[in-house]
Amino acid sequence: MITPEAIAEKAKRIYPKAVKAWLSGQLDAFFPHRVPANLALPKDHAAAIEQVDRLRQASKEITGEGYTVQYESRRSRMHGLNHFPTAIVIDSMQDLVRLAGCSPQWTVLRRATETLRRRKPELERWLMQRSHWKQLLEVVDVLDGLLDIVDYFQAHPRPDCFARELPLAVSTKLLETHRRRLATWLDVVLPPHTIDHRYGYDAFEPRYGLRYARPHFLLRILDDALQSDLGLPFDELSLPAESLSQLAVTDARILIVENKINLLSLPKMQRGLALGGLGNGVTQLADIRWLHENPVFYWGDIDADGFVILDRLRQALPGVLSLLMDGSVFDQFLDLATAGNGSQPKELPRLNDDERACYERVCRTNRRIEQEHLPMERLVELLR
Repeated sequence: MITPEAIAEKAKRIYPKAVKAWLSGQLDAFFPHRVPANLALPKDHAAAIEQVDRLRQASKEITGEGYTVQYESRRSRMHGLNHFPTAIVIDSMQDLVRLAGCSPQWTVLRRATETLRRRKPELERWLMQRSHWKQLLEVVDVLDGLLDIVDYFQAHPRPDCFARELPLAVSTKLLETHRRRLATWLDVVLPPHTIDHRYGYDAFEPRYGLRYARPHFLLRILDDALQSDLGLPFDELSLPAESLSQLAVTDARILIVENKINLLSLPKMQRGLALGGLGNGVTQLADIRWLHENPVFYWGDIDADGFVILDRLRQALPGVLSLLMDGSVFDQFLDLATAGNGSQPKELPRLNDDERACYERVCRTNRRIEQEHLPMERLVELLR
């Protein structure tokens, strides 16, 4: 026989489904809601009476809220003529939230949903997707301020100012703290041509047209003749992408490496030039003109993150070739492998077959080989 405590636990699991029904205007079809329950009585007559009475004492019939017990009169060989419980039913949303202990959350959710629908009806479809109502609860205390920011971007797409210069009566840190939430909303409400889709949510400013402190990319020139051609008195420099683009790089081989240590360790290479330590910022390399005019190679860690970066890099530079990132290299240096970060494989459409097989393998085995551990001579041999 189910207990009142078990019914309350079931109510907590039913609550998210009821919220979705409420959001879609289907509460009338959801309630009354029958709770799956084991209502078989124990054989012991006294125990059966005690359990049925306990169920009744905690029910809506006695407390005025919560679950309702439905009965039917029937004669049992074991218990004689009695009222037997046949169903546990929750009659309304109010009964459910009280039974599940969600009354405070339910009050806040209704208020936040009303605000979102009133101020930004365009976000209705976002709200209806998956469990986005839970994400709405996470920002309820700053919801009006976030919607003020969305209003401003709608009225002034790509405003060309720093985030802290937005003329809004909101905390200057609000956008910085909630940029991912704002990004998902802006993607819904802004015209597509006002969003620079080359940049992901992690690059909020260039994606939505804000000014920002431009990241500097570390560049090493690995050939004295190439350095002379470029008219540079030094072989190492750090500049924003648009400044690097002004270099007249021709007839060069460009190597992009994932880790800064590897960049600093690269030996001299004929007509060689290298960029490194970029992480997921590789997409911003698309602004460097000469990367589209010279052969480009990428060397990253043999792990889940390395292949994700390679996939993102090919979004900006489709012709990039990978080095030392396949199953044969993984097998050869397997003794150097360490534990990975537990990443689950996802769709990376820009990997070739060999790269994808290696990516799925490192995810499946949760192993990785950091590029610092591989012999530099092997890389030089490949480039030659």
